[in-house]
Amino acid sequence: MNPPTLEPSTSTAHEPRLSKLSVVLFSGGSGTQSITEAFLKHPQISLTILINAYDDGHSTGRLRRFIPGMLGPSDVRKNINRLMPQSDQRHRALRFLSDHRLPVGMEYPRGMDFVQRVANQDWGAQSSELAARFDQLSVKQARTFTGYFQRFWEYASQQDTLGNCFDFTDCALGNILFAGCYLEEQRGFNRTVDAFAKFYEIESRLLNITAGENLFLIARKQDGGILWSEAEIVSAQNPSKIDDIFLIEEQVYRSATPSSELGDLIARGVRFPSINPEARQALESADVIVYGPGTQHSSLFPSYITRGVAEAIICNQSADKILISNIRRDFDMQEEDAGDLARKFLSALSRKGEVALDWKDVVTHSFFQHQDREHTPALHHGVASYIPFDKATFSFPLESVMLRDWEDQEGRHAGGFVLDELQQIVQSRIDIALQPFRHLISIIVPALNEERTVEETLKRLMALDFQMFELGKEIIFVDGGSTDRTFEIAQSVRNVKAYRLDQPKGRGAALKAGIEKARGDIIVFFPADLEYQEKDIYPVVLSIARSNFSAVFGTRAVKCTDLSGRLKSIYGKSRGLYLVSKYGGMLLSTATLFLYNRYVTDTLTSVKGFDARLLRSLNLQSDGMNLDTEIVAKLCRRGHYILEIPVEYKARTKMEGKKSTPMDGLKALFTLIRFRFGARG
Repeated sequence: MNPPTLEPSTSTAHEPRLSKLSVVLFSGGSGTQSITEAFLKHPQISLTILINAYDDGHSTGRLRRFIPGMLGPSDVRKNINRLMPQSDQRHRALRFLSDHRLPVGMEYPRGMDFVQRVANQDWGAQSSELAARFDQLSVKQARTFTGYFQRFWEYASQQDTLGNCFDFTDCALGNILFAGCYLEEQRGFNRTVDAFAKFYEIESRLLNITAGENLFLIARKQDGGILWSEAEIVSAQNPSKIDDIFLIEEQVYRSATPSSELGDLIARGVRFPSINPEARQALESADVIVYGPGTQHSSLFPSYITRGVAEAIICNQSADKILISNIRRDFDMQEEDAGDLARKFLSALSRKGEVALDWKDVVTHSFFQHQDREHTPALHHGVASYIPFDKATFSFPLESVMLRDWEDQEGRHAGGFVLDELQQIVQSRIDIALQPFRHLISIIVPALNEERTVEETLKRLMALDFQMFELGKEIIFVDGGSTDRTFEIAQSVRNVKAYRLDQPKGRGAALKAGIEKARGDIIVFFPADLEYQEKDIYPVVLSIARSNFSAVFGTRAVKCTDLSGRLKSIYGKSRGLYLVSKYGGMLLSTATLFLYNRYVTDTLTSVKGFDARLLRSLNLQSDGMNLDTEIVAKLCRRGHYILEIPVEYKARTKMEGKKSTPMDGLKALFTLIRFRFGARG
């Protein structure tokens, strides 16, 4: 389906100037993925990502041992794959090849043969898919790709003569690429990150936070246990909290054994790395500094303890500084609450007290998870899966705290929510007009005694895919007081958020409750009765997301070729209801024209879409079907254009459950009159 492009008329007079917003994001591997993706989609954000490279698990750890002095390439590769363009075939092919892993258990001779064949561009004996993807690379990409593999093969061959053989099992090709690049760059790690980023043509900036010191991460737990590597920190462990982390010099770290005394190890080898000068400059000049979520004790705290990081952040007194808490617990955070995370964050940034700093020096806003109690999952092994926030025990300024549900359907941070709040924060402070960024549709489904149709409706809505618009979705079902199994059925549909009113009221009350729960920046109304086609939501959403209309109605009037025949099939021999229905809709449209100088063909349609901020600003009051005409009245009074798009409609009969009555029509008419001459909103 390719609906026509719609261009609303807009005025550009007196608009604030447009500019770029410089955002620096402390990141790890996957924890900030959705936030990064949201930032990348906004054309006015200039993004710099800071990582540390002290990961040492799996093939990353084996490469660090195989090439002494090299830091871990894994998080570099993950972030670069996320930042690289996906607009054409060659970029997608490079990403596929980078993520491809060699087979588990691959023996050394087979691994070396594979690397040599790639270096020689001989893919004949390899996977046909790998060969096809390699052929999609540009000539320059292919030459660089094979050159890095050749460099790695030469080094590995030299090591072979010394009896040092690399274990290729489950190794990502991107890690081998990075290792070859590192060797090509004369073992300068930060030069390698720059060269690697240039090779991938990434759209933003990626920096290793440190000067490249080859250190190794260990942790001490409160029960006295020691986690001897970054890999152990991010793996399953006992529930005792991690008490502290340390970065240890390579020589001292290599000499350690499980029986080593931690105190002696710390005394001989603990170090704070130095900041990368480019990272320092980025922090000092940023408009916004974001401390991202992720595996805190490995991906983030080691970055914060880097010497010079706190000083650069404190130096930048004009930036907004946003701490984003994890939503759920991780292996390294099994018992911590939000207060623990904040204390550990501040301790790491102060380098365990070496730098005197106050919370307000480094955090202006903090985002913590507020979980909807109606949808909180059961405890996991007796521990809440969400990191709790308790203002009574939170020992930092509460005015900095933003509590909301940040979670998307996959359990990750919804990056669009973070971007929404960031826009609100910076818009009030700096002279940058940030364009609206829409990322989530909330489809609100009100219902009353619809047990026959509700499950099918919700499943059809869940099947809608808005990825073509780069939008996510959430389905919010609100029961208006059903006496049948409607609510129980709705609760059983996976990923639907189901609520019910405390007291039976009406369709309007259910919609208002849904608006209150909705998190999207586009809100769509849709009924649970199968009278409308869910596919008609697409053009409604497109008109808002791409063409910037703020109110879109799905009109039943345009596609109806025989109104009289349709109404007779609904009302049968009841001529009174037939006449009221036929001419009642016309009366509402005519009344709208007379009262507001605006002709709306279908004021009572159940398919409507809105810009969420506009809808919430209407301060809706009506509890019944007259909510529809209240919306029309208030939009017209404010001068907002209502776009109407034809939709399919198959009405039910009274026997099938149709609920609207002539009294509903009279209330709708009275509401139009009331908001024209009396009530304000």
